[in-house]
Amino acid sequence: MHPSSLPSAIAAIPRPTATITARLSYSKRPLVAAYALSSAASRGRGIPSRAASTAALLARATGSPATRAAGPVSSADRALKAAPVVVALAGRRGVSSSGHCHPRPSAPAAAREDTPGAEASVAAAKATALPPSASPGAAALPPDEEAPLLRPDPTLALGEQSMLKLMSLWLVYRACGNTALVRMAPSILELFKKLHLSWISNAVIRRTFFAWFCAGETEREIVHTMRRLQESGIGSILDYSAEADIGEDCAAVPASTAARAQANVKADALAKEYFHGMHMASQVPQAFAALKITGLADPEVLYRLSMPYRPLRAAFEAADQDGDGCVDYAQFKDSVLAAMPGGGRVASPSGVFSMVDANNDGLIDWVDIQMALGIDNPLARPLYLRSGVGSDYGALESDIEDYERMISRTRAVIQQAAARGVRVMVDAEHSYFQPMIDHVALAMQREFNTPKPALAVDAGAAPAPATLVFNTYQMYRADAFQRMADDYERAQREGWRFASKLVRGAYMELERERAARLAYPSPINPTLEASHESYNRGVRFLMRRIATAQKNGDSMVPALFVATHNNESIERAMRLVRDLGIDLSGEPVMFGQLLGMQDATSYALAKLSLPIYKYVPYGGLDEVLPYLIRRAQENSAVADAITKESSFVLREIMRRIVGAGGNGGRKDQSTVESTSSV
Repeated sequence: MHPSSLPSAIAAIPRPTATITARLSYSKRPLVAAYALSSAASRGRGIPSRAASTAALLARATGSPATRAAGPVSSADRALKAAPVVVALAGRRGVSSSGHCHPRPSAPAAAREDTPGAEASVAAAKATALPPSASPGAAALPPDEEAPLLRPDPTLALGEQSMLKLMSLWLVYRACGNTALVRMAPSILELFKKLHLSWISNAVIRRTFFAWFCAGETEREIVHTMRRLQESGIGSILDYSAEADIGEDCAAVPASTAARAQANVKADALAKEYFHGMHMASQVPQAFAALKITGLADPEVLYRLSMPYRPLRAAFEAADQDGDGCVDYAQFKDSVLAAMPGGGRVASPSGVFSMVDANNDGLIDWVDIQMALGIDNPLARPLYLRSGVGSDYGALESDIEDYERMISRTRAVIQQAAARGVRVMVDAEHSYFQPMIDHVALAMQREFNTPKPALAVDAGAAPAPATLVFNTYQMYRADAFQRMADDYERAQREGWRFASKLVRGAYMELERERAARLAYPSPINPTLEASHESYNRGVRFLMRRIATAQKNGDSMVPALFVATHNNESIERAMRLVRDLGIDLSGEPVMFGQLLGMQDATSYALAKLSLPIYKYVPYGGLDEVLPYLIRRAQENSAVADAITKESSFVLREIMRRIVGAGGNGGRKDQSTVESTSSV
């Protein structure tokens, strides 16, 4: 779709007309509510890969010869036609678990090989690996090989920069290394704004932080940045970096009718911007586009809809007294149902339990609850509504209507991505509305990451591009691993391809400060080491399942995006790829860093032909300022790394001054676009 036709596309987004029933009344027999999801798309597992084979990739890192030829490149699947797909809300608990419940992380069966502190031995890893004869991606390195696979080389990235860009980068790193300056940056910018001197601060930021960490403001600048990355073997994840948050009293003081209407107008406008983003991303092969769900709905609506998640989860874990991961009817009625805002209005708790207990064994687990009592089930929606006029716990009826609008916008954006062959990453955001962001991501994965039914494909239909929707897990959160494992289990039961991006997280200071101010437990891991272990544990968990799926010839191999600037985590991931014999054709495993950060690592991975991507933020300067401040804070928090990066840049500057008269024979800045970096 060309940007000029976007207004008509937005106008076509359906508006909800359903009314909300304020009381639930169920029969005792199991209920399965079905609803239609339009335009489900192919899961896109056949998107061509740059990774020819793991042997050639990882053997090159240590000088060992590659022993296997490059595997064939798969063609993209044809997309599903726009026929509705009926989805049963109650799900199939027996698909992967044979009707058994899933214990909490403390129980041995939750993820036995992924318990904290337990690194898998090489022998155990190789026992689950594909045999060399069956794995075109199996590495030939011996199991006792100690040479590092990852060898970052700053000259690979810095060698392409002009002298002016290098000097600018050195100043950026020096500023990031000044923790006091970074801490005061928001106040300084606000002061300049009050004094009507923003033009000065904006000019400085535009030529330093913005130029290094953002792709630009115009389509020409943005696509140019993506193409320069592609020339270096690095893919792009296009990210419109406008961010949104909530006010302190959004639960107690709902928005007025006028404010609500304005929020929907703003969300429609951002959907149009995302349409344009898909248009730009499609100009570079294999690109991703990132989505922030807070832009497609009023964040206050997301917050109110997310409110029941934490007390509901806590009630479930308290009711599960034996830790087997299941609760019975009495525990469900007395604890779990009672924790929902509308739980006290239910006329027949046994009917609700029967709806959740799809296989009638008298026990339900957390995934059962998520599948059957999600807000996309019209029968469950009254559970999310406030109990009365004086209550501020739960959602308003208008929030349900706005939820429908948000789902319609999100679906329309991802349909554009599918039509253009652009993969989608749903960004993680603040913990207090992350439950609803996760819910939207899972709903889109269920719709777009599902194999197309034979009935939905015409024999003569032309091949169509496809998409794959990824959800993001912030592993610095204490509950991150269990949430990820639960979502993986849900994908197995519902029959769609699990695709995840693992990050450590970007809102630590804000999350801890807000938790302390409002007197609730911090959602963040207590120590940095705990976050590292959580991240590495998540990577191990998914890598093993990728290897197993490939070994079994499964049609829906999970997809993992290892998004980190931590070289130790990247090294561990590379070794798992090698030791488990994971075939990287089709990109079941990818790596990623942010534009302008950890370039030495990104270019080293590209040199090995590993699937490596950069998050490429774009937008107006005022819109991306919160993002830029977070980048400065993130760099400031790792002082040793910043000092090292700064020394690399200074060394390259001095090398050119001493050895090549200041420019080293490289292109002058006037011959290169000045708004972005690689």
